[in-house]
Amino acid sequence: MPAPIDGPADWEADAICREVDPELWFPDKGEHSKTAAALCAHCPVDGECLDAALARDERYGVWGGLTTRQRDRLVAERRRTA
Repeated sequence: MPAPIDGPADWEADAICREVDPELWFPDKGEHSKTAAALCAHCPVDGECLDAALARDERYGVWGGLTTRQRDRLVAERRRTA
């Protein structure tokens, strides 16, 4: 179960996503997430975002530039190499 979100983390104030329509980060099934991922690539806090999403086991949306499927693969790879 994902960890509860207590409130905004300090790094969130610097996140590019704060300036964009939130729907962009949660594309419908079959829609592309490339635009969101491209914005994440220029975000100064993408690493913190990804770490937070992994810690909370976010199941939806683009976080730290990765989709749910990409995050799942990253977690699986980390487990294999740990």
